[in-house]
Amino acid sequence: MRNSIKIVIAFYLVIYSGISYAQNTENYKEQDLNFISNGNKISGKLIIPLKEPVQKLPMVVFVHGSGPEDYSSSDNYSFLFEKFTEIGFACYSWDRPGVGNSEGKWYEKSVKERAQEVIDAVKMLKTIALIDSTRVGFWGISQAGWVIPEVAGIVAPAFVISVSSPATTAVEQELYRVETSMRTNGFSRKDIKKAISYTKAVNTIVDTDQPYVEFANLQKKIKDQKWVGNVITGDETVYRYLSIVFKDDEPPAFKNLNCPVLAIWGKNDLVVPSKKSARIFENKMKAIGNQNFSIKIVADADHTMTFNVTGKSSATRERREQYKHNPKEIFAPGYVSLMTDWLTELNFENKSKKENKRNFN
Repeated sequence: MRNSIKIVIAFYLVIYSGISYAQNTENYKEQDLNFISNGNKISGKLIIPLKEPVQKLPMVVFVHGSGPEDYSSSDNYSFLFEKFTEIGFACYSWDRPGVGNSEGKWYEKSVKERAQEVIDAVKMLKTIALIDSTRVGFWGISQAGWVIPEVAGIVAPAFVISVSSPATTAVEQELYRVETSMRTNGFSRKDIKKAISYTKAVNTIVDTDQPYVEFANLQKKIKDQKWVGNVITGDETVYRYLSIVFKDDEPPAFKNLNCPVLAIWGKNDLVVPSKKSARIFENKMKAIGNQNFSIKIVADADHTMTFNVTGKSSATRERREQYKHNPKEIFAPGYVSLMTDWLTELNFENKSKKENKRNFN
């Protein structure tokens, strides 16, 4: 099972390298706060400023990308917790099902099931006296770009911060990841073409409900290829996960995002095409009449918003290891302040009149 999970994490929805850094809690404190979703106890943390608030707090609900994330994403969220609480926001995040103290299995959750989990969390949060139930919004990365719009169709958020989010289907995104990452790492056109052909074949097997043995046989055909580590392989657990992710695959439900939205991409993202995604997002927001959105492509940032001039995952790991005790240096310059400035400037009373902003660097 553990090897299967690692393979899935290497899949296109991965968001962090797994390197953790020392947690700084000078500005906030954490409280256990659990909820029930699909009959399972989900273990969460309420993160609030150390200073006693004089009024109810607005809330940032963290929505993970794919993978077995704990509430802090192995402490990768801790710097964000610090900065969001510093400007007067509470945060809430939880261990994904089957991770930490949470019950269930994260790798058996579809986008819609993940959305229901977030909805259950929000319903619980709106009963907490400390929280301003009219100012509960979302921060989400990568796969959360599919999850949050589903949530927004049922529970209207006060705001959304979308980071490195997809604008297409999961299959299209995976094809982009395979091609771009392999090209960046120096593979030949011939190898890239073979890897893309393999990925399309995997999708066909899933889409036509073929048994796992067909996926296993396909893997045997490529096991000696030098590019095998760049595509999806694995056992029946992986295949079951693919059957959930690739089946009934749809682009994000942009029509539900009628709140203030800050959408951010890294210029050197090898998982999501930043400029293309930003332009699709802009067009979708205009199509639904949402004038209260801001778009930013951050220079020298990768899919995880780590400072990374190449986008390669090896550079991400090196940066996170080098600055694990100084987390503010991990992220690309301007990324965190972009979010805190935007949150500080939010005008909840007159949100429909704020004009959109775009910055495609």
